[in-house]
Amino acid sequence: MPAPSVTFEVQGLKEVQGRLNRMGEQARISLNEGLREIGRTFVPATGTGPLASETPIRTGKLRRSTVFQIMGGPANQWLEIRQAARSPKGAFYGFFVREGTRPHDIVARNAKALRFEMGGEIIFRFRVHHPGTKPNPYHHRVLNRLRGQVQNIVNRMGQRVAAYLSGR
Repeated sequence: MPAPSVTFEVQGLKEVQGRLNRMGEQARISLNEGLREIGRTFVPATGTGPLASETPIRTGKLRRSTVFQIMGGPANQWLEIRQAARSPKGAFYGFFVREGTRPHDIVARNAKALRFEMGGEIIFRFRVHHPGTKPNPYHHRVLNRLRGQVQNIVNRMGQRVAAYLSGR
């Protein structure tokens, strides 16, 4: 199963990044600072901020695992925001919360029936239908709500670059 990915586009970022890459170390520092500011907009500290607040709560583990990280090297940086909570079997279950699960049947394969114990009663079934869960695109709601703030950060990055290029 591929990792979930959300693309968030703002105007002018590619142009700013192109100029920054030509400016050398000062530009890379400016890009890094801008990416960190965007990360702190969504996740001010581990498990806090707008994204964590919108995360559905059952145990709170998914919310508490919300972090951001600057990835890549000096010439190729990007921001990743993760919710790394895992199920007891090791699955990153945030994907299932955000994307939902499709309906499926659980069928006895190596036995004549499935055995369940419910309320002290033992029940046997050959097939059990699981209706799946609906997607909860809370991350899209947060991205859309913070779009203006992110655009302002990118605009300030462009202004810093322009100021640097003009010697101010």
